[in-house]
Amino acid sequence: CCPVWDGDGSACGALSGRGSCQDVLVSDLPDGPQYPFSGIDDRERWPSVFYNRTCTCTGNYMGFDCGRCKFGFAGERCDQRRESVRRNIFHLSLSERTKFISYLNLAKNTISPDYVIVTGTYSEMGNGSLPMFADVSIYDLFVWMHYYVSRDALLGGPGNVWTNVDFGHWAPAFLPWHRLYLLLWEDEIRRLTGDPGFVLPYWDWRDVRDCEVCTDELMGARSPLDPNRISPASFF
Repeated sequence: CCPVWDGDGSACGALSGRGSCQDVLVSDLPDGPQYPFSGIDDRERWPSVFYNRTCTCTGNYMGFDCGRCKFGFAGERCDQRRESVRRNIFHLSLSERTKFISYLNLAKNTISPDYVIVTGTYSEMGNGSLPMFADVSIYDLFVWMHYYVSRDALLGGPGNVWTNVDFGHWAPAFLPWHRLYLLLWEDEIRRLTGDPGFVLPYWDWRDVRDCEVCTDELMGARSPLDPNRISPASFF
């Protein structure tokens, strides 16, 4: 599964020296005792259940087709250094905060031009003979990614799940996985908006007793009618 880069019409941009199509290398080391199954979950030996060839990018190129620049680089040849400075969301001006929320809202209402999500397991797809995929908004793509990496293990059959698993949070990969996740999210917003200077802000929640960003001006307050729902006055 090596997509063609539109820039030169070759898989992985090989004609432009951006990358080449290579076999996916997956570790043969056994899982730890925390995960007692084998050959059950589609995420085991990821991504070999779904594809076994992928683009290996060279230099400062990255992406599924080697069509993007690595984080921290820009330009046609990805040879220009680009520095990003994260700021506390409460240090942003009103217009900067409004722009941030508007960008998220735009992502929520824009179908991803590059990605689809799976809507069933490989087994439910008849071992690949009945593909089950769906379009998704750019925002919901990242909601789905976070769900997919942390969901319960599906053991087959209705209601047959193993809840004692969370690959995204109960393992050493917690910090690096989320770091990469946010960098990819930031990059998608830049591409969507055409704003290469966009940088995700942060919320410093140390010693905070309440959710300071849970307001209708930011991520959304609780609904006054149902505390389990988001406020109808929120962007979201």
